[in-house]
Amino acid sequence: MPNSTPRFAAVTLRSLLDERSLQLRAIHAPEAYLDREVRWVTVTELVDPSPYLLGDELILTLGSSWTDPDSPEIDRFIEQISKANVTAVGISLGFDHDHIPQRMIDAASQFDLPLIDVPMTTSFRSIGEHVVERIASDRYAAVQQNLDSYEELTDALLTRLGLDGLLDTLRRKIGKPIAILDYHGNVLASRPEREPWAVGGIIAARPDLVHGSVVDDVAVYPITYKDHVVAFLCSKGEADADADATIKFAIALIALELSRRQAELHGRRELLGQVLGDYVQGDLADHEAERRLSREGLSFDTPHRVLLARVQWPQERLADIPWNGDMFLREHANSYIVAQVDGLIAVIAPEGVPIDALASSTVQYLQQLGPTTIGYGGLYTGIAGLRLSWLEAQEALRHGGSGGSPRTMNMSRIVLANMKVPLRHIGEEALRPLIDYDREHNANLVATLQAFLANDCQTTETASMLFVHRNTLRYRLQLIERLTSRDLNSFEDLVDLHLSLKAIESGAGGS
Repeated sequence: MPNSTPRFAAVTLRSLLDERSLQLRAIHAPEAYLDREVRWVTVTELVDPSPYLLGDELILTLGSSWTDPDSPEIDRFIEQISKANVTAVGISLGFDHDHIPQRMIDAASQFDLPLIDVPMTTSFRSIGEHVVERIASDRYAAVQQNLDSYEELTDALLTRLGLDGLLDTLRRKIGKPIAILDYHGNVLASRPEREPWAVGGIIAARPDLVHGSVVDDVAVYPITYKDHVVAFLCSKGEADADADATIKFAIALIALELSRRQAELHGRRELLGQVLGDYVQGDLADHEAERRLSREGLSFDTPHRVLLARVQWPQERLADIPWNGDMFLREHANSYIVAQVDGLIAVIAPEGVPIDALASSTVQYLQQLGPTTIGYGGLYTGIAGLRLSWLEAQEALRHGGSGGSPRTMNMSRIVLANMKVPLRHIGEEALRPLIDYDREHNANLVATLQAFLANDCQTTETASMLFVHRNTLRYRLQLIERLTSRDLNSFEDLVDLHLSLKAIESGAGGS
């Protein structure tokens, strides 16, 4: 059975009649009226006290306003207090009346107002004190039960399984399936775990949701952090007023836990981003960057690629709002890492993570924050390969769009941007297809390219220098273009290839 927190209970007419010490007797009190609540006791001798009543009171009177037991003022008195929604009226005998006027009994019956006899031995004060003590006791019990619930929920969050432990306890208390959705509709935790939730309807209704809104038979409670809605607590069925205090406390705990998680994630992203940024800019040696990144789970025995995303969203909000990189591609959430570097979101993904799916889902997720552009680099091994993939991703990002496919590196732009970058590694990677092809086929493509550039791209002089036929040279040049995806008629591509060769020859930036 659910152990929900009750609302503050009031005394009922039934409980007053059952209290032996008061010795109250029902004169007119149908069964249907016995569970009416008594929230206060009012003593009056006014003919019409209704302007001063709030409802749910027990009215006590001596009847001194009508000495005549057949006075029409009795009818007026009963009619007016019944309109004020009082719970019941009691008359004390032995002072102005020795028996209850029949006219009062008839009026009470006519206006559906319970009527009770208060013996002279029972003071009005004792009735009032009894009601106040009962209400105070009920309120104390409710407060104590709330405190017990709060302590149990806090303990579940801190000492067990975080949000999962909290939801286990909360579900037991309210007796309904319950879940936490992030702002984008991802289920952060659910009890039962596989319970289906009307995520689409909740997300569509986000702008209009308030505490206890009901969407598709789900009660929704927005969770705010720094004045922004960041998640939703959901329970099946209508909003439960009896459990509202417990739910409000649970919401406060969830907000604290989400803010803690966000601070932890943001700190880790910034730390990773600092290492990556320093390495890409050439301020961190290969071995030191590899050591630090390995501690974060990156294995350089397998190839990795870099995906970079830029979101048109205030950077301080990226630190505050719980966007979750694990949700970019859920089935591979434990395979890649996410960092923040100089306003960019960087995803380092190993071989085996489908880059097109990762790029698509990353854009889809981040565009919920703001317009997003991405770029990603090729798949390379080693720490130097990580830098190359990063620079390729930057190049793709520079061209904008949401596709972000890799673009060939521009060596001249790299040199102009930062002379501290280890160019030998980048030159080797840029010419890797030629180097590998030469190793496998003894084709001398790198030497051919060097001779071609040294002879101002003149084929006759180049063929003569290499002692090959001009047709052989043309074949090699076509193969170089195909392997490097460069156009030897493009000045920019020629400069790039020239700088790559020079970087290898000079060993520039080697570490």
